[in-house]
Amino acid sequence: MPASPTYQIDLSLAPATIEALVDGGYSFYTMFAVQMKNAAARPTIGFSTQNITANMPIVWKADVSAYTSFTPISSGSVVRIGYEVPINIGQTFVVTSGGIGQVKACGPVSKIAIANTTAGAFTSGFARALCGEEAAIPIYAVPLYGNQTNIAAPLPKVLLQFTTASLQPGTLIEKLAMEFQAGASYSPSLLVEAAANQTRALSYDINAGWNWGAYSWAEIIPVNADLAKVLIVQE
Repeated sequence: MPASPTYQIDLSLAPATIEALVDGGYSFYTMFAVQMKNAAARPTIGFSTQNITANMPIVWKADVSAYTSFTPISSGSVVRIGYEVPINIGQTFVVTSGGIGQVKACGPVSKIAIANTTAGAFTSGFARALCGEEAAIPIYAVPLYGNQTNIAAPLPKVLLQFTTASLQPGTLIEKLAMEFQAGASYSPSLLVEAAANQTRALSYDINAGWNWGAYSWAEIIPVNADLAKVLIVQE
């Protein structure tokens, strides 16, 4: 089997920006996109850190795990993985009693299936860890009802943002905006389409914002955007 593609974004920050972000108590968040046609699906915080430095590489593999959870899908709640198993495109995670199960080789072309063989409902989705991080974190969540099959695909798109909002990895998000944590400060988000085994270079300035050379592989996402619509990509 060929090696899984690696994606990398090299984020650079000037000293004045680092000072402003650290003094303001900002955190850096990443969120990943998936392709799925289900209006109940929600993205989650995939990674967070307050370690703001001059060079911040964001590196991940295309690999994901399929998971089940008993966490209800509610904006602001943190999804806790109950069971997790590595899975590849074209495979199916067959869920059995208690949310555990096994991966079968048969599955949808270019996508991943999670098939519930029980009459109980779970929260489910994909999880991944950035390179250098130990624990896999949910990157989206969707209801998995009894005897239902969900089909989705991870996408090589990641959303980047600086904010003073206090959010744990795995937090379910709709709008990361003023109504979500009213007392917080937010930068505009940057949605980056990564390329396999290539590096996207970009920078952030506390006043000028994001700079990626205006290439077509990135776009600014406004603070008040509906991130469920941005990151849960319809077919």
